[in-house]
Amino acid sequence: MAKELIKGKKAAAPSTAKAAVKFPEKFTAQTMLKYITEKHDLSKSKAKDIIEDVFEVVSAGVMKGERVPVGKFGKMFIKERPATKERLGRNPLTGEEITIAAKKATKVPKFTFSKTYKEAALKAIVKKK
Repeated sequence: MAKELIKGKKAAAPSTAKAAVKFPEKFTAQTMLKYITEKHDLSKSKAKDIIEDVFEVVSAGVMKGERVPVGKFGKMFIKERPATKERLGRNPLTGEEITIAAKKATKVPKFTFSKTYKEAALKAIVKKK
């Protein structure tokens, strides 16, 4: 490069544009990891560590009782499902009365999708099974 400058030639600027990386055809953990490694020019182990760290931070926040934003998708949190009392019910086949046992209050993970993601989902392609 120094010789080119002495002779009066301009050195070529390093290319900062990256080649477009295509989304994977199937979305598995391995194909998503490969996509991220190619897009950001990282080693597989480094990309995997970053992904795992993101999920660890989200999990830690949720376990502390906070509503944790997950990108543009929405928010993840823990909600307490209240206890239910013992009650009478009916067997729909025989009509026989049965006792439905009481349930304790439990904590369940919840996810609320953002408004923009819900609107984008309306345009999504749904595969038939």
